[in-house]
Amino acid sequence: MLIYTINRILQLIPVLFILSVLVFGFVHALPGDVIDTLAGVEAAEDPEVRRALEKEFGLDQPIYVQYAVWLGKVAQGDFGKSLVTRRPVSVELLERIPATIYLAVVGIGLSIMIAIPLGTIAAVRRNTGVDYGAQLSSLIGISIPEFWFAILCILFFSLYMGWLPSSGYVSPFEDFWKSLWYLFLPALAIGFRQAAYTTRLTRSSMLDEVSKEYVDTARSLGLPERMVIYKYTLRNALIPTITISGLQLANMLGGTVVLESIFAWPGIGLTIYQAIQLRDFPVIQAGILVLGVIVVIINLLVDLLYRVLNPRVELG
Repeated sequence: MLIYTINRILQLIPVLFILSVLVFGFVHALPGDVIDTLAGVEAAEDPEVRRALEKEFGLDQPIYVQYAVWLGKVAQGDFGKSLVTRRPVSVELLERIPATIYLAVVGIGLSIMIAIPLGTIAAVRRNTGVDYGAQLSSLIGISIPEFWFAILCILFFSLYMGWLPSSGYVSPFEDFWKSLWYLFLPALAIGFRQAAYTTRLTRSSMLDEVSKEYVDTARSLGLPERMVIYKYTLRNALIPTITISGLQLANMLGGTVVLESIFAWPGIGLTIYQAIQLRDFPVIQAGILVLGVIVVIINLLVDLLYRVLNPRVELG
């Protein structure tokens, strides 16, 4: 286990290097001129102003030199300064990351709370109305795009019914219950689709476990059906569900840009979206890179968690 963990950590080095190259190349391939953002279109037309700004920000160097300088600073935790706010990018991201993590964790928690009971009941009552209803709900959830479902939630719960706010954010450390009031709609929008996938996976895993010999043995010993299902069968069926949920959490963190923009949720996704609009290249680079690093780390933790949950699996 220790050797495998060390090898997996070492494998992250080339992955993160390739990620940094892709992020840097993607940002520099975006349309627009950073000099126009810094000085304004009219001032940037002055050759002296343009040369001065290019020299100040190292834009007069070849692209590979710019990348090497940027990567060296990133390795020291220096992402530069925002072109718009002139604040350190690392400070802005640290202020926004907690909101994104809060949304993603609650969203995955909400999806698990919906999916595991629904998938279990669907498997236990196979080929009944409950099973067909769960499968239909899952199919609908998978088919509906997240951004469209988010808009539907705002229209119904906020505009028509007036039950929940359509946007806003309150830190859970300031007022926990009020923060949940603002969190519910974004968490529902981000967790609904994941709940559909998890329901289907839980049902499939439960059906596989129910057909195994140890279940027949437990029943032949006279154990109550509830104990057989919830103490033995469900426990084994949840192993793939929990690991997939970890990967879903990584996808949520990486896919919050659109939903945070819809709900004006002040997380790192909204920060990247606003930075793209304003051509704030240092913030775009740092934001995408940080999200990528978080996703890579979560994938590593999921691999290790699978070995903990299922000791029979040999990691190589």
